[in-house]
Amino acid sequence: MSHSDAIAEFAPHSWWKRLFVTLAQSPGLVRVAIAWLAMILFIALTARLIMPYDYQATSLLSRLLPPGSTAMNGDFHLLGTDHLGRDLLSRLFASIQLTMLVAVFGTFFGAIVGSSIGFVAARFKGWVDDVIMVLVDFQASMPFVIIALSVIAVTGTGNLLLFVLLVGFQGWERYARISRGLTLAAVNHGYAASVRLLGAGTMRVYLRHILPNILAALIVQVSINFPETVILETSMSFLGVGIQPPNTSLGNLLSYGRDYLLNAWWIAGLPGLTIFFTTLSMSIVGDWLRDVLDPTTATRPR
Repeated sequence: MSHSDAIAEFAPHSWWKRLFVTLAQSPGLVRVAIAWLAMILFIALTARLIMPYDYQATSLLSRLLPPGSTAMNGDFHLLGTDHLGRDLLSRLFASIQLTMLVAVFGTFFGAIVGSSIGFVAARFKGWVDDVIMVLVDFQASMPFVIIALSVIAVTGTGNLLLFVLLVGFQGWERYARISRGLTLAAVNHGYAASVRLLGAGTMRVYLRHILPNILAALIVQVSINFPETVILETSMSFLGVGIQPPNTSLGNLLSYGRDYLLNAWWIAGLPGLTIFFTTLSMSIVGDWLRDVLDPTTATRPR
């Protein structure tokens, strides 16, 4: 490898080029996982357009129909109906849409908040850094579900925006640790100080020069944290303290179907499989991203 090739390979912002190059060489399991996530994303974006029926419409004459059944009124239910005669396919689409909405916005909210806090700790150091790291250690040592349930017990359920923000706070300490450590390392490399000597302000140094160089590590952490956010949302909704009716999520469907596992397994089984395959696919993609973007483990293209 020539000197110029080595410089280009390790140049800032080159991680995304390596990502697209290795995608074509990725194992079949990774491609299947990406395809599944693409399908989930498509459903989340177009759920209201592709669902065959109103997901809230009830019909007691059509309750607990198995998958592939036709109701008395002639409606075909590909995935069957629930205990109130609601079309399960339509409810599954609506649930995927809301669960992904909460998970995506919650994950990125936590990433932005945590990364910003890490930048602040690395920028000011001293007592500011000490206080932030104490908060990080406290958050890491406290089960987040307990904190979430405590907040909801005080504020009450039903506020979707509050629930999204609450879910987003899960894992913020990981982003803070990563951004703080990598920012301190970047500053020690010298290029940040050089840019500052050229007259660049603090915000420009951090946003235009440091952030792009640590973005790969943050993206890997997002892919790792996303399945945990999905599990948190579905767990809280399953317990009845998350998404509230008439809205529905995958956790709600699981909660509705737990009383019908013996005679209507599809009510809980299908959303359960959706959660399983979605989180598994995201974990597989997260491991692949870590292998590709981590300079200590990545297989560099020749």
